Amino acid sequence: MKRFMACVGATVLGASFIGASVAHADQLADIKKRQTLVCGIVSNNPPFGFQNPETREIIGYDVDFCKGVAKQLGVASELKVLSLDARIPELTQGRIDILTASLTYNAQRAQQVDFSHMYFVSNEVIATSATGPYKTVNDLAGKRISTVKGSSDIPAVLKLLPTAQMVSYDDPPSAFMALTQRKVDGYVMSESIMRRFVDRLGANAKSIAILAPPIDRQYWGLGMKKGEPALVAAINQALGAMESSGQSQQIFDKWLGTASAYKMKRDFTAAPIPE
Repeated sequence: MKRFMACVGATVLGASFIGASVAHADQLADIKKRQTLVCGIVSNNPPFGFQNPETREIIGYDVDFCKGVAKQLGVASELKVLSLDARIPELTQGRIDILTASLTYNAQRAQQVDFSHMYFVSNEVIATSATGPYKTVNDLAGKRISTVKGSSDIPAVLKLLPTAQMVSYDDPPSAFMALTQRKVDGYVMSESIMRRFVDRLGANAKSIAILAPPIDRQYWGLGMKKGEPALVAAINQALGAMESSGQSQQIFDKWLGTASAYKMKRDFTAAPIPE
């Protein structure tokens, strides 16, 4: 019996030791050991992640941040294309190291993954007809505003304009078309997507006016598995270095700045995400 209990004790002790080792696994050390940072990316969201039609290469704002962070860590970068729904499952199951995939911070997601400091801020804006009577956001009180079904923009609009009539469509292009066809008085969407749609109007681009100020700001961070404080600290340090060197501004200017089709101005820096 004593020998049996000793064996049991040794087994339990060994299992506890193994469990402790797994619990304290260091993903940052693993990344540096294999010399590769695997980034989850979305490939149908220009200018953040999309396929170059000539080279078939995945390029964009998020791609450049993956490469920039990897360089700061002293490793190579590898992209893994994901669907929007698969982003967090692929991360939590350990198939990727970080998400550079247009991941908006919210309290529910923060319970599932850890977020880095912000690397992009999405301003949510309302557009209207440039020749119409609406010159400010408040002018749209009680008016019809199109959006996408289930969008987080809906509560943002109703917080500012409780009497607004929200008209939901299946996708952003349909909601934007409703505005151009005068079926609605306004359209709410992230500034980057809004400016992409307006640019596609070509000669008619001036027919749409984007109202100021933004109705909301959504903070994007790089996503990481829970329980990896060393990796979170290293990623935030990398973002800080990219900010200090001017690389983050260069990436923004390249894809979204005044010389791009989006003609946007960067109004944020890498910093902790406000909760």
